Amino acid sequence: MEEYLDIVDENGNLTGERCLRSIAHEKGLRHRTVHIYFHRTVPDGVEFVVHLRSKNKTGHPDCWDTRFGGHLESGQTFDEAAEKEVLEETGVEIEADDLSLGRMSAYGGGKNNEITQVYYYEFDDDLDRMSFPDGEVQEARWMTVSEIRKAIENEPEKWTSSRRRFDEIVDDLMKKLI
Repeated sequence: MEEYLDIVDENGNLTGERCLRSIAHEKGLRHRTVHIYFHRTVPDGVEFVVHLRSKNKTGHPDCWDTRFGGHLESGQTFDEAAEKEVLEETGVEIEADDLSLGRMSAYGGGKNNEITQVYYYEFDDDLDRMSFPDGEVQEARWMTVSEIRKAIENEPEKWTSSRRRFDEIVDDLMKKLI
């Protein structure tokens, strides 16, 4: 069943309007999303969990992604959405207090206009702890920042993010780890 999304202005403020997700995307209406980055510190720096998206995904099917996340349903807070998306996409139960708050960004391009709240989750655990109950993930692995950068540069069409956007996330996370 398709969810309703709250429509927001360019600053992320609720406008009082809501509509179906498909309508928001069709009309290019600005709405809210969350991105959660799983990371851990290793002797050489930082590693991220990257995952291969399902071949059945509408956006970026069969591509590698550095984050988990999704849309805020109407009435939902960023924290509530982050908790829900992590559980749905990874099988890992967390609370908002387990997350570090990252940057808020406006993403727009074509018909998908989003205000995105970024979160970081320190996941210093085995990937076997994760499961992918919603079928949106084919596989997951740990990769260092330099490995991800190199992979994006060599095969950008196989990644959901650009090198510039990934570097912005790394810079934001590093400020929190210092």
